[in-house]
Amino acid sequence: MSEGNILFRKTLDERTMSRGSADPAAAVVPMRMGSAGVGLLVNDHREATRILSDVDTYGSAGELMASVFDEPADSHPDSVSEMVFSVNQTDGEEHRRVRRALRRVIDTRVRDVSEQLIQDVQHTIDNALTLERFDAVASIGEPIANSVMSRLLGLDANLVSALRTAVYQGCPVRELDGTLVDWVRDRRAHPADDLVSDLMAELPSLHDRQVAANTRLLALSGVEVLAALITNGILCLAQDPRTQSLVRDDETLLPGLIHEVQRYASPIGRGIYRMTKEPSVIGKYAVPAGTLLIIGVDACNRDTSALPDAHRFDPTRGQDFEHLTFGRGRHSCLGIPVTRLIAAQALRAILSGTTGFGLTMEPSELRFHDTAVMNGLAELPIWVECRGSD
Repeated sequence: MSEGNILFRKTLDERTMSRGSADPAAAVVPMRMGSAGVGLLVNDHREATRILSDVDTYGSAGELMASVFDEPADSHPDSVSEMVFSVNQTDGEEHRRVRRALRRVIDTRVRDVSEQLIQDVQHTIDNALTLERFDAVASIGEPIANSVMSRLLGLDANLVSALRTAVYQGCPVRELDGTLVDWVRDRRAHPADDLVSDLMAELPSLHDRQVAANTRLLALSGVEVLAALITNGILCLAQDPRTQSLVRDDETLLPGLIHEVQRYASPIGRGIYRMTKEPSVIGKYAVPAGTLLIIGVDACNRDTSALPDAHRFDPTRGQDFEHLTFGRGRHSCLGIPVTRLIAAQALRAILSGTTGFGLTMEPSELRFHDTAVMNGLAELPIWVECRGSD
């Protein structure tokens, strides 16, 4: 069992609202969501699970999501007719068609390059461990994400930089997609050995902007989430020497550790959007069709009404509690298998390569990127004691 005093970032709800955690009104909260109008923030695990499971009543947000993240549609008169959505923003046959194709090409590509990805992770960890002190974000998280984006998606350094700017500095999605469309057009003319080229071969009817939107989805909700998951896991372990020792001695505990990091230190803050397709009741609110819903993922994962000791990090608790970090059901994240594979390899490598590691600063002083969607550290300075060192 963990030593029980692991600190992680407060949920966005706790950081921005004065309500106490015991106030039931905090479970479902009306809030303004850009030009989409007033929607509902759902911080209740049971309600969120119900919403994500019922795709007939609660569909993809599509246009409403765009109005949250970008400028109002009336500032770009032609923007509504030009909107193109990734697979997680669509429903029905279009969603099934594209998701099936993505599932096939992801599974094939991961199978083809998994050994190389694992070698990249080991090489990255080995390089970092040659230093006594280093920033785990810059030396571990980002290099591993770069490797996955390159080997899986074929993205170059400039595109990776543009994607991170979109995540952490609020670059409008429209601008990012414009950059990606140019790259996709070149890929279509000159296919390469990567997942995006595979997707265009598997589903040639997808036009360039659709491919670009799905490339953005895979990169942002997959690979950058992976980088944050790894560094969040290192943060938890750095504060918990007991768990470090337990997992070093018994590697069968590693899946439970990964599961608990996903739950307690979710790399996603508020990253799942749904829309009511018909009138519905959510919490104490009767809401009309067309209402935007946002799932407070990190708050739901630490909802004490669903898991009484949810605010305690315990990697030995097992995997019975269903966290919502990767969504649920038909719209769950497509990259779950590769994310778990790479995160497990990274934590395994840093544990097996050290006799101990910890933070070089107080956890309360750590700085996270200022974004509602991601719980990503700006830096994570740690010290390490490597095996064989004095």
